[in-house]
Amino acid sequence: MKVATIVVGVLMVPLLAGCAAKHEKPAAKTCLSEIRLDSEPQPLGSSQALTAAIKTAGRGQQPVSLGEVTRAAGWSDEWDTVIDASAARDDERMNASAQIPTGTCWKGLPPRIGSDPVPSGYYVFLKDRQVVQSVMWDTGHEFLVFGSVERLTHESMLNPKGGELRTY
Repeated sequence: MKVATIVVGVLMVPLLAGCAAKHEKPAAKTCLSEIRLDSEPQPLGSSQALTAAIKTAGRGQQPVSLGEVTRAAGWSDEWDTVIDASAARDDERMNASAQIPTGTCWKGLPPRIGSDPVPSGYYVFLKDRQVVQSVMWDTGHEFLVFGSVERLTHESMLNPKGGELRTY
């Protein structure tokens, strides 16, 4: 009987160790710096005014630069780049798009539901690689469509289409 108990005990140890290993928490992510997308400051201008200006330009007939659209919204020109932050993005991709150092954590990125991204995100306006303002889009579709372009500037030309502006 003692031999059977020892054999069962010896067989159970690896099984229990394997189960314990599966329940370990992943190591915490180290952030050298942090960017919050869901903050409210609007130093460039009203986010609502920008959304309205994009939709108006998107119903037009002629291509328009993003700089013309932001000025039509009454925005300051104190930005040089815009990137898209959606649920399809992670910290590494955001850092690459913004051309900022790795180790920066982006707080407020929309979550994913399973493998599907949530239909919302932010247009992140930067100046000298620093976030100036983020504008949320949560309409189920983007009204400023980047296509295969990672970054937009004042000079980026956009095509109107059904209330949206799209890159060439």
